[in-house]
Amino acid sequence: MSINNFLYPKSVAVIGASNDEKKIGYQILYNIISNNYRGAIYPVNLKDKEVLGIKACVSISKIHQKIDLAVIVIPAEFVADEVEKCADAGIKNIIIISAGFSEVGGVGRVREVKIKELAAKYQLNILGPNCLGMINTGGNLNATFANAKNKKGRVAFVSQSGAVCSAVLDWAEDKNCGFSKFVSIGNKAVLDENDFFEYLLDDKETDLVVAYLEEIKDGARFMETVSRLSRIKPVGILKAGQSSEGAKAALSHTGSLAGSNEAVMAGFRRAGVINLENLEEMFDLLLFFARSRKIANNKVAVISNAGGPMVATVDLLSKAGLGLEDFSDALKKKIQAVLPLIVNVKNPLDLIGDATAERYKNALEQILKNSDFSFVLVLLTPQSSSEVKETSQAIAELAVKNKNKTVIASFMGGESVYEARKILSAGNVISFDFPNQAVDMIYEIAEYQKDKSGLKNYKRNFSPSTGKIRGEQLDYMASLKMLKKYGIDTIPTTRIRKESDLAKLKYPIAMKMVGKKLIHKTDQKAIALNIKDGNEAKKALSDFTALRKVKGNYCVAQPMGKGLEMIVGFKRDKSFGPIIMAGMGGIYAEILKDVKTEIADMDNKRALSLIKKLKMYPILKGARGQKAYDIKNIVKLIINLSKLAIKNKNIQELDINPVFVTRKGVFAADVRIIY
Repeated sequence: MSINNFLYPKSVAVIGASNDEKKIGYQILYNIISNNYRGAIYPVNLKDKEVLGIKACVSISKIHQKIDLAVIVIPAEFVADEVEKCADAGIKNIIIISAGFSEVGGVGRVREVKIKELAAKYQLNILGPNCLGMINTGGNLNATFANAKNKKGRVAFVSQSGAVCSAVLDWAEDKNCGFSKFVSIGNKAVLDENDFFEYLLDDKETDLVVAYLEEIKDGARFMETVSRLSRIKPVGILKAGQSSEGAKAALSHTGSLAGSNEAVMAGFRRAGVINLENLEEMFDLLLFFARSRKIANNKVAVISNAGGPMVATVDLLSKAGLGLEDFSDALKKKIQAVLPLIVNVKNPLDLIGDATAERYKNALEQILKNSDFSFVLVLLTPQSSSEVKETSQAIAELAVKNKNKTVIASFMGGESVYEARKILSAGNVISFDFPNQAVDMIYEIAEYQKDKSGLKNYKRNFSPSTGKIRGEQLDYMASLKMLKKYGIDTIPTTRIRKESDLAKLKYPIAMKMVGKKLIHKTDQKAIALNIKDGNEAKKALSDFTALRKVKGNYCVAQPMGKGLEMIVGFKRDKSFGPIIMAGMGGIYAEILKDVKTEIADMDNKRALSLIKKLKMYPILKGARGQKAYDIKNIVKLIINLSKLAIKNKNIQELDINPVFVTRKGVFAADVRIIY
C-alpha cells in the first residue's frame, strides 16, 4: 500500500488535541500549525469546542470531511477503538504517538496485536505506536511533539528510537542542518524501515538516507530494497545491540563464528550500507551530506598551520588507504606565487605557524580553482599570530563559491575556536573538532563510492525461517555424500567398524570419532593424527573405546591431509537467510577468528572478494616467494556451498573444518550439518 498520502496528506486530524501546553496533544497540534501546514486541520477533543483557535470535534466520527492522516495521542487503552473509528471513517493513514504497547510487555503486547489485526483487516498504514511522529518538510508537515523547525534539507532520517530522534533534531538545529523526511518508527507494529526505504527510492527531495535501528525483522526485504536504494543514494545505518549472544547456543564452529550480529553486518555489506559504529559517526555523516555536493574522486588535499597535527592527519589518511597525491607542477607554481618563499609547496601544505587568514585564503583559493581534488581538509591550531575568526570567514566564503568541492575544516582547540566553528557551520564548510573524524568520514564515503559501482540488486532466495534449530545432525558419511553432490571435493573416508578394517588402509592416516556431540575433536581426544602403521591404528582404535560405546558415534579413517587449513560453512539467520563464512581453519579457528561472512547469493566476484579480506590471503596468494595456493577452487567451493545453502532450506548450520587447500586442489576433511 502506497505511503505517499501518508507523507503528503491534504488533511490531518489530531485525536487527543489539547489546549494544555504541557500535553503532547498540544505540542503536536502546535507544530502542525506553526510550521505552515497548508492542508485542513481537525482537532479532536472530548471537552473543548476549540483547540488553538481551531474548531474541535468530540469524535473522529463527527468529522464529515475526507481525512488523509490521523494522529492519535490518547491513553493506550483507548487507542484500538480510535483506530477502528478511523477505519470506519475511511482514514487509511494513522500515526500512533501513544506509548504503553509491546515495549511494556503483558497487556501492552496484547494491545499491539489488536492494532496489527485492525491494520490487516482495513489495509491501514500505521506508524508507531510509541513514536515521536513524522516530519515532511516538502509537505510543510511537522506531526511530532519535538521542539523542531521545518528546516529543509536533502537528508531523510528514520529512527526506531524517539530519544535518538530528539537528539538528532536538537543537534541539527545547532549545526544548521535540515531534513527532507524525518520519521520515528517506534514499535513498528505495521510500517517499518523497509516501507520508508522503498518510498525513498523515488523521492527526488532526498540525496542521503540515515537510520538508527534496533532490529531488522525482514532482512530479505531489507536487502532487496536497500541494495537498489544504495545504488542511487548513500544509506548510512547505526544498528544498536551489536554484541552477539548467538555463540552461546551454537552447535557448530560456524554457529559460534557467524552469530546474529555478523548476519546483520553481512546483510549491510550485501545491501551497500555505510555501517555507522556509533552516534558520533552518524552525526558526522549527517553533517557531511548536509554540506557536501557530488564527489568526483577520492583525492584529498591538506592545508595546515601546524606540522604535528598535519603529519598525524597524513598518517591517518595513509592507514585508511587514502594516500595523498602531490600537487601538479602547474598548481605548485600558482600556489607559490601567492605565498611567502619560506613555504614549501607540496601536498600536504604547511603554511607555518604564523599563517594569516590571507595566507589560508590564497592557498585554498588556488587549490579549489586549479585542481580536481574533491576534498580539501583545512587544519588550524590557534597560535599567537593566528587570525582564527578571519580565517574561518575566508574559508566559508570560498566554500560557498566552490560548491562542487568539499571543504572540511578542523579547528582544534576550545574557547578560542568556538566562534570560528559557528562561522564555518553557517557557511558551506563541514567542521569537525578533530582531524580523525574528518578522515573517518572521507574513508566511509570513499568506500561507498568504490563499492556501489559493483553493487547488484539482491533477490530473495530463501523462505522466512522460524529460526528454530532442532539440533539434529546429519550422519557424517551422508554429510560427505551431500558435499560431493554439490561439487565439493572430499578426502577419501573409510568407516571403521572392526579392527580387521584397518588392514585395508594405506598409511599414514588420520583416525577420528564422529558423532552428535563431537565438535572439538582435539579437546575431546576423538582424533589421532599421523598414524604410520597398523599397530598404531589398533592403539588409536583402542583409545577410542569409551567414545565408541556412545550411541551414534563411530570411527572413520582418512589419508593425512596436506596443505593450508581453512574453515568454510554457513549459518541460517532467521531474518537474513544463509550466511556464508570462510577463514583460517584448524583447531585455532575459534581463537584466531580470521573469518569473514557474506550473504549466500555468491558469485565469482563476491567469493573472491571475501577471500581477499582474510588476513591469511597473502599466504594463499604466495608469500615470500612461495607458489600460490589454489584460490580458484576455493572460490568454486564457496559458490557451491552457497548453492547448497540456498537449495536445502532445512539445514540450519553447516561447517567444513578443516578444508585442506593445496597448490592444486581443495579438499574437505571434516563436516558437520545441523538441521
